[in-house]
Amino acid sequence: MRPKHGVVAGVLVGGRKALLATVVVLALTGAACGGGGGSDCTSENATKLTGTLMIKGSAFSPKCFSVASGSTISVANGDPGAHNFTVKGTDVLVPLPGGETGEATAPAPGTYDFVCTLHPGMTGTIIVT
Repeated sequence: MRPKHGVVAGVLVGGRKALLATVVVLALTGAACGGGGGSDCTSENATKLTGTLMIKGSAFSPKCFSVASGSTISVANGDPGAHNFTVKGTDVLVPLPGGETGEATAPAPGTYDFVCTLHPGMTGTIIVT
């Protein structure tokens, strides 16, 4: 007869709840570190973009900004490697070789997540008015 709890041949017996709890915790913390969605960017705390959206150190700055629909968004890649500026749910895709600058037209009003699809951890949010 096998024991209800303990270790048998290096395998935890009866530890399903502990294993499930561990899997849930890892899944939740992994999602929090993924960089996508769940942004706390709102119209109240968004930076009004009056200059250029910068990429430096594989990060966008600012990560939360607002612009008017139809306005021009200038994006500068200050890194030596390639990046892009992609606004999810739109046709905005600006390829940016290292050291280059590009432009995009702000989409229709709404809240949009943006990302560098080459580096999915590089994300941010745009509030378009």
